[in-house]
Amino acid sequence: MMNNLFKTTLGIALTLGFAQCSTAQIKAVNSAEYALMSNTVEDLITAKEEIDKAKINPKSAELPKMYLVRSDVYARIAGAKNNELLQGLTNGAGLEAMVSIRKFHESTLPKKAEEKDNGIALAGNAFAAGYNEAIGFFATKSYDTLCIYYSELIAVYGYLDTAMSSNLANNKITKESLTETYAQVASLHSDKATKISILQGLVDKGNTVPAVVEGLSKAYLSIGDTVKAENCIRTALAASNNDDAMFQVLVNFFVGIKQEQRLYADVDRQIGIEPNSRLYYTRAYLNENQAKYDAAIADYRKAVELNEFNYDANFNLGLGLMKYESRKLYDKRSAAVGAKKKLVDEELKMLFMEAKKYLERALDNADYSTADQINICKALKSACLEIGDTAGAERYAALIKGME
Repeated sequence: MMNNLFKTTLGIALTLGFAQCSTAQIKAVNSAEYALMSNTVEDLITAKEEIDKAKINPKSAELPKMYLVRSDVYARIAGAKNNELLQGLTNGAGLEAMVSIRKFHESTLPKKAEEKDNGIALAGNAFAAGYNEAIGFFATKSYDTLCIYYSELIAVYGYLDTAMSSNLANNKITKESLTETYAQVASLHSDKATKISILQGLVDKGNTVPAVVEGLSKAYLSIGDTVKAENCIRTALAASNNDDAMFQVLVNFFVGIKQEQRLYADVDRQIGIEPNSRLYYTRAYLNENQAKYDAAIADYRKAVELNEFNYDANFNLGLGLMKYESRKLYDKRSAAVGAKKKLVDEELKMLFMEAKKYLERALDNADYSTADQINICKALKSACLEIGDTAGAERYAALIKGME
C-alpha cells in the first residue's frame, strides 16, 4: 500500500506521450507545449517558466489546455527530480501534476477530442508522479500533507485507462487500497475537525469499508461524541448486510469504551446471521468477563470446532479448563474417598491433558508477543506437572528461561 511504484512504472507512464494539440490561442501555453517537444532539461525548465506564466494570466488560467500542458510539465519535472539543474524546482511537482490533470477533467469548458485522449494518458503520468512523491512523507509522518496527496490520488485514479489500472493492480495499488490508506492517514490528522470531515466525506461517498468506518468512529470518540461514534458503525453495518468484518468494528468499539456487556444482543444476532469461529470467541470472551464460565467454555469449544487455528480460542480454552473446570473436579475430589477419589484424579488428568492440547496449538502462533508465549509456556508447564510429565515440564521451563 505504501510501497514505491517500480521505476519502470513511472518510466512507462512518462513515455506514454502527449500528442500535440492544435494551435493554442494563448502564447505561454503554446510556448510551454513547444518546449516539451525537446527532451532536454533546459527546455523542461523553459516549459515550466512558460506554463507558470499561463497559470497567472487571467486569459489562460482556467483553460483546459493550460491544465493539460501544466500537468505534463510538472509530471516530467517530478520524474527528473534527481537532475541537478532542477534543484529547488521539484518540490510538490507530483502534487501539482495531479491537481492540474484533475482540474482538466473537471473543467466544463470545451475540450478537443485529442485533448480528451491526452488527458487520459497524462492522468497516468500525474498519478505515478504524485504517488512516488507521496511515499517520502510517510517517513516524516507528515499525515496532514499525506491527506492532501491521497485525496488527489483517489481523484486521479478515476481518470486512468484500463492498462494503467491493471499495471497498478499488479503492484497491489487499487482504489480500495488508496482509500484505506487515506482513511489511515486522515485518522492521524492533527486537526480533529478536518479528520472528521475527511472520513465522513469518504463514508458519504459510499466508502463504507471497515477501515474508513472505524477511523470515523475513533475520530468522533476523540471529541467525546460516543453516540455518533456508535451510530456511524451501526449505519455501515446495516448497509453492509451485517458483514462480519464490519461487525468486528462494532466489537472493537465497545471493547475500546469498556462496555463489552452491551455487545451480547448484537453478538447473538450476528451468530444467528453468520455463525463463525470469531463470533463464538467474542461471545465466550464476554461470558468469561461476566463470570459465566460454563457458557464461556462452551463457546470457546465451538470457536475451536469451527476453526482449529483460532489461536486465541485455543489459548483461552486451555486456560479456562485449567482455571474453571478443574475447580469443579477439585471440589468433587475433596468430598470423595477411595475408588471414587481415584476416578476424580483420572478425570483431572484427562482434563489437564485436554488443556495441554489446546495450549500447544496456541503456542504454534508465531505472531504472539514474547509475554504471551511465556504465559502459554507457564500454563503448559503447570499442565505437565499435573499429569506427571516431568520431561515436558522441564522443557517448558527451559523455554520460559530462554524468553525471559
